[in-house]
Amino acid sequence: MNFLFTISIRNLFRQRRRSILLGSAIAIGTAVLVLANAFAHGISEVLFNEIVSYVSGHVSVSFTKGGNANNQVFHDGARIREIINKRVPNVKRVDEAIGVFARAIGNAKADNVILVGMDPSGDGVDEKEAEKLAKNFKELEGHFADLADTTVENPVCLAQEKAKTLNVKLHDVVRVRFTDIRGQTQAARLTIVCIMKPSNVFMAAPVYLHIKTVKRLLGYSSNDVPQLYLSIENPRKDAKRFADSLHAGLNPPLAVIDGQLSVHGSGVEVTLLSLRTDSASLALVDSAMKFSARTAADSVNPKKAVIISESLSKITGLQPDDTCTISYEGKFGDEPGGARLIVTAIAAAGSGIDGQVVLVNERDFYKTFYDVWPKSTVAVNGPFRPDTEIGIYKAFGGEWLLAPRSRTTRDVMKLYREIAQKGWKAIVVDVGSMYETASMVLNLEYALNMITAACVMVLFFIILIGVVNTLRMTIRERTREIGTIRAIGMQCVDVRNSFLIETGLLALISALSGTALAFVTMFGLSQLTFKTDANPLGMLLVDGHIFFAPTVLAVCFFIMLIVGIAVVTAYFPARHAAKLSAAEALRHFE
Repeated sequence: MNFLFTISIRNLFRQRRRSILLGSAIAIGTAVLVLANAFAHGISEVLFNEIVSYVSGHVSVSFTKGGNANNQVFHDGARIREIINKRVPNVKRVDEAIGVFARAIGNAKADNVILVGMDPSGDGVDEKEAEKLAKNFKELEGHFADLADTTVENPVCLAQEKAKTLNVKLHDVVRVRFTDIRGQTQAARLTIVCIMKPSNVFMAAPVYLHIKTVKRLLGYSSNDVPQLYLSIENPRKDAKRFADSLHAGLNPPLAVIDGQLSVHGSGVEVTLLSLRTDSASLALVDSAMKFSARTAADSVNPKKAVIISESLSKITGLQPDDTCTISYEGKFGDEPGGARLIVTAIAAAGSGIDGQVVLVNERDFYKTFYDVWPKSTVAVNGPFRPDTEIGIYKAFGGEWLLAPRSRTTRDVMKLYREIAQKGWKAIVVDVGSMYETASMVLNLEYALNMITAACVMVLFFIILIGVVNTLRMTIRERTREIGTIRAIGMQCVDVRNSFLIETGLLALISALSGTALAFVTMFGLSQLTFKTDANPLGMLLVDGHIFFAPTVLAVCFFIMLIVGIAVVTAYFPARHAAKLSAAEALRHFE
């Protein structure tokens, strides 16, 4: 076999001009292919690592209260964290994330801003992530770590361009107006402790505060959590799988409030259940329950229903239009919870809620439930627990509402539109991964790769026509040589293989040269600086430079593909040459 390689290499050098021209074409095609793929993958890496990971984390858990997508709060944070620790193994870090729109007033200038909470020195931030943070937020004046300075009134960090827009400098005060989690308009003074230059234009829009500062300004309690971002070891491999596992673990239990019902100076232990008020649930109630008494208002507006059992009516003497008071023990602190309710209907015996129970429309129930989170849960015995087999069980609400898993960015946007339109009263919990949030990014990378592949395949089709024609000309010129080597004993298969090896070596050397050319071109282009101030395309750059992300797997695949195509293309002319008899080849004249 060694002599075949020797012959093939000798023939390549014998036809230097032809080899150089054909090899140059293959090298250029390889360089274009590697360069285009590295560029598309680089855009994906920038959007994933520099933007998506900050905007949505590797896995995210979002909470929407009252149908308002800007009201991100869950009132039992320890419970959510416990589920996360159980369902997501090897989680590196769980970050709280808040972003709220505000109106900022600087020195005679105003602008709309987003107040973003972050903790640059939180638990789980390793040296690599600290370096990445320093790279993405290059300090120009002041220090990013000063966001945690408690001696300064609401310290903030903002981008250089935002500082120019508001006409402010280091240590100046910016006044902001925003809406807190209770829906109340608030105002605050923010002190600038750092002015920085972000790595891309996307990070230049927000005003950054420490997460503890923004939670305090927005009215979060110590038990409340905003949106949670999970950082994991291998997000590209595990993000979707962990999101699915976490979603399964967040299936909500039935919401119950065990408390004391007071009426006419006496108290009775009762259980409050949430009654969903969507049309399907109300229809289920009307079909599955019979009423011994109802108010006219209950028939007119069932979404305000407060239904008690007939047995509870007999114990307390409550009738439709009567008022009762509920009090219960809260889970956190000494603050008790309570509600004042007007009975609208009494369920007849045999309706499935015989016992000391009050069904409360979801609007009033969740207002009470979330104002003071109850100590009682459905897992603990109480005055009443419904049988899961009764007809109206599906009309009872859970402690929260778990949204179905979204699979694309479009699905996520559709979900939030639906939340806003329907105005669900329960807190909506949504679990997502970076792939749902950034499916458009993946589609962009896929589209760029497809366009690149199509263009390059056209280019290689042209090149391969050149390979076939060149090989045919080579065979024609070396027909007498083929006859000679056949006459001295070389077998047909050896003749064929010598041509295939020659073509394969030419393609391999050319592909490697093209790869080297691509890396040199990438290095040169990455040194160019582009000014992208206020240009959205700046988010595709890193510090104003084009970012290329070639991968070993992709480069090896392209080289193997090019060599494989060249060898397959050369197979048929080589086979034709091998079939020539020695006598016929020796009689050939040009």
